[in-house]
Amino acid sequence: MSTIRSAHRALWGAYALLALVHLGALLADADLIGRITQPMFAPLLIAVVLTAAPCRSRTTQLMLGALVCAWIGDSVGQVPVEGSGMLAVVGFLGALICYSAALVPLWTRSRDPMRIALAIPYGAVVIGLFVACADGAGSLLPMVAAYAVALATMAFLSAGGNGLTWTGGTLFLLSSSLLGMDWFLPGAAIAFSTELVMLTYLVGHALLVAGLVKAMPRHRWTVAAPAPSLVVVEG
Repeated sequence: MSTIRSAHRALWGAYALLALVHLGALLADADLIGRITQPMFAPLLIAVVLTAAPCRSRTTQLMLGALVCAWIGDSVGQVPVEGSGMLAVVGFLGALICYSAALVPLWTRSRDPMRIALAIPYGAVVIGLFVACADGAGSLLPMVAAYAVALATMAFLSAGGNGLTWTGGTLFLLSSSLLGMDWFLPGAAIAFSTELVMLTYLVGHALLVAGLVKAMPRHRWTVAAPAPSLVVVEG
């Protein structure tokens, strides 16, 4: 096994371990550990992408842009200052837009009618959730509307990629839906809502990235085919 592929797999292992530590911190109410670990997820996924992508293609650049936006959302959300929540939403909105742009080529090349049919209800779920949360959103209503559209678009496009992107997009949708209910739906009491939001977010984000990496035509550890050579045979 090549060194770069070993490093790639080790980074996935580090991500899984960090996710377990973070979820354990949430369950144990270890707030400091949770605040320290959450901003570390996106940098690990950035390293995952860089160890897999053989070149800086459009898809790779969009993935890196999405992860930088997600890092902003994860990091700013840990700062207890006024306006940090809005900045976090803007960061995750940017991530959804970048992921949608990265998924478009996959959706146009490998559209699976069954997955697309199953993805159609995503729009209905997001619209229903938006209507339910509209009263509680207040001045954030325009931002919530933009986020809902971007979320439904990304989830729909993820269904046209592969099984990993489809599952990842669905979990991303579930995570944001739970978070929206927690924030804007008065009276919605969901047991372990914070833990469920982070669990679906962490697994969904990882699967989405893994699916996009899998869809790359080549990886850094792929052995290139030998160049053709001209052989001259003297008679």
